[in-house]
Amino acid sequence: MKPAKIREVIASPDFWQELPLGDWLMEQQQSLLDQHLPVAFGYHMLKLGNLSAQLNCHASMIRHQLNVAKQGHLIGLRAHPEQLPFQESSIDLCLLAHSLDFSKDPHQILREVERVLTADGYLIISGFNPFSLLGMRRYFPFRKRGMPWSCRMFTPARVKDWLNLLGFEVLNDERFAYTSFVNSRPAPQWFERWGKRYFRATASAYFIVARKRRAPLTPVKKAWRVKQRIPVPSSISG
Repeated sequence: MKPAKIREVIASPDFWQELPLGDWLMEQQQSLLDQHLPVAFGYHMLKLGNLSAQLNCHASMIRHQLNVAKQGHLIGLRAHPEQLPFQESSIDLCLLAHSLDFSKDPHQILREVERVLTADGYLIISGFNPFSLLGMRRYFPFRKRGMPWSCRMFTPARVKDWLNLLGFEVLNDERFAYTSFVNSRPAPQWFERWGKRYFRATASAYFIVARKRRAPLTPVKKAWRVKQRIPVPSSISG
């Protein structure tokens, strides 16, 4: 298994349109977001990366939403995702749209997200699956330098293992995009339904919803009741 942390810098897209079928890919993830965002409540939402910033999160009850990236057009705060300038337990929901795919150190990003999330905060992650038609195209010499074939691509199982180690509970794991992203059009709807039913593991993209679970530091001991002895009255001599 390849190490998650690397030294070289990976070029990341500033807009969805820089990816093949970018508009369609954005629409699919927007639809999934609209389904899952209403379950999260709180005060502050963090959208990491330019792709996350361009997704509409108005379906969420969380009104204060901040876009964070190293650079970009819709960014409210310029910062490195590996070093978030926020206090611990201050964010209620964090969105990472393909942030791990274009990261040098995805472990550190997840550790930082876990640090800033509240005890029951939500995390939404999307990414590309290497075990798919899209992933196989990476091994074509003329595809290695183009997006998204130049990104990292971690399997959904590996991402969920990282989340479990950090104390997250995976609530939903959606798969979609049964295409190689080479054609100018996405796969037809019947093929998408067929793929989700029979070949779920080979989807080119995944969408994971997780929730941070923090056990109390001090276990609550069971309060044992001490039986009180009932004094027996002494017999009265007559």
